Amino acid sequence: MPPLPPPSSSGNSHVAGQIEVLNLTEASQRERLQHEQMLLDLEAKKRAFSVDVPTLPQDVRTALRKMGLPVRLFGENLANVRDRLRMELARRQVRKEQGLDVPFKEEPYHQQQQQQVLKEEEEEITKYSRATPDLIRAREQFAKYSLEQAKLRLDKERNYRVQWQRKRARLTTLSKQEDDEDAAQYADVTRIEDECLQTYKSIKNIGLEGSQYGDARPISSIATSQQHLGNIPLIATGSWSGTIKLWDGSSPELKLVSQTNMAHEDRIMGIALQPQTDGSNDSILAATCSIDLTAKLWKISLRDIDSMQEEEEEVDTPARDDYNKFQVKEVAHLKGHARRLCKVAFHPQGTHVATTSFDHTWRLWDVETGSELLLQDGHWKEVFGVGFHTDGSLCSTTDFGSVVQLWDLRSGKSIHHFLGHAKRVLCTEFSSNGFQLATAGDDGTIKIWDLRKRKQFASIPAHTNLVTQLQFDRTKNGEFLVSTSFDATSKIWSTRDWNSLTTMRGHEGKVMGAGILKDSIVTSGFDKTLKLWR
Repeated sequence: MPPLPPPSSSGNSHVAGQIEVLNLTEASQRERLQHEQMLLDLEAKKRAFSVDVPTLPQDVRTALRKMGLPVRLFGENLANVRDRLRMELARRQVRKEQGLDVPFKEEPYHQQQQQQVLKEEEEEITKYSRATPDLIRAREQFAKYSLEQAKLRLDKERNYRVQWQRKRARLTTLSKQEDDEDAAQYADVTRIEDECLQTYKSIKNIGLEGSQYGDARPISSIATSQQHLGNIPLIATGSWSGTIKLWDGSSPELKLVSQTNMAHEDRIMGIALQPQTDGSNDSILAATCSIDLTAKLWKISLRDIDSMQEEEEEVDTPARDDYNKFQVKEVAHLKGHARRLCKVAFHPQGTHVATTSFDHTWRLWDVETGSELLLQDGHWKEVFGVGFHTDGSLCSTTDFGSVVQLWDLRSGKSIHHFLGHAKRVLCTEFSSNGFQLATAGDDGTIKIWDLRKRKQFASIPAHTNLVTQLQFDRTKNGEFLVSTSFDATSKIWSTRDWNSLTTMRGHEGKVMGAGILKDSIVTSGFDKTLKLWR
């Protein structure tokens, strides 16, 4: 018998007896796997109808997560998701019977549900970040200031309500002569009601008093101050050119009294003036924020008369009324946000300022040191609007996800959120009465929220386009609210019944913002002008 040939050493073959076995090619292996998968899917479809799957959407999502599968694919509805889970369970059951590897150990549905209940019953541990000593001191200041202001506000409101009730009772029991004799006891009620009637009468007759060309680019933000420097009611504006300008609001001419060119490297989106805190008329702080990722603090003060004369002599120019009467000096550069800034607001105490940004956070800064005290996340969309409660206890922020968040500054907690807007929420403002919050945005509606009941109090179909700013009156007991919009109008609303008092038309395009002075209202627009209404 002839000897067998030696084994072949070429390729991946080997000899078993007289039969040569070769490995499958890559294409053949791929086709074989596809054939096995088709057989597996066919068998799984036969058994799918007998597989028990959860019914509730939350249980279906939990089961898919345990398997490491997507919770929902594009275009799927709830029924499709449940069918996908059924097929996956059937496949794994077939693979288990065939002795193949099963990455997911299937458990009966009642066992999965029981484990889910046990996990939910486990004690939840809330984790807090450690506050810095500066933030703790700031919260102590907020608590002390807010308690004092709340006491004053509530005492005033309580006294007013008692007087009003007594007056109504006497009107029904006493004659007119006797009521006139006792009128001195209800002086506050009579004064407030008379002032309100007079205010509403003047608002209904309001008209355009003056207009001034403000900048080479649109004026994006405006702020007014109740604190007069040099007996001048100041109006501060920021524009897309990065320029800050100060205006005299006492005359219809709206004289320019100071300007700072290139205050920011890009468009200024928000500007705010420090509230009057110490009664001083020597200086005031202003805060600005910009698309250049920074916010800045500016000190506005009166120039020395001698230095003004020296400067005019040096440049050999005649005096220009009150121009350059004020000195604007940068005192702090606030850096930290990762994306463009949107709005800025001063705390009523005047010692802190808040900024919002597209980086989904808002931050709290110390005015004196310029340092960041708080980086607060919690929004899932870009944060835009910000406002402080008149007592200084709460902060409200809005985002592009139509959510309004309410924060307690004394504890750092998010105490409530309001849902109701259909689109982005761009502005938020607390009423001076302390228990109402106004918000507005892309949907053109103004919503009034009751902080006591934590629900919506009123919804006003205010404008036909997005609302850019809301401003409550701080000079006349908060009797009206001003709103501005991209529909080229500004409107004034009564805070007693939320009816429209008047509509101000005069800008040729979008109205970007408004400010309230003692006896007038000033608005800024995309048409690069300032307009004074009286």
